[in-house]
Amino acid sequence: MSQSHQQPALSKCPGCAEPPAAGDLFCGACGYDLSAVPARPGDRPTMAITVPPA
Repeated sequence: MSQSHQQPALSKCPGCAEPPAAGDLFCGACGYDLSAVPARPGDRPTMAITVPPA
């Protein structure tokens, strides 16, 4: 049974690779503490810089 409080920032549990339900603090399959996992950083796209020919 899952404990809910906040939405995890994970697509799968680090303990068993099962997808967590929205709001789970613990994995419903293995009991992994999802609140102990640091949030994924936001998307930071890389910008390509081109140097003009000399």
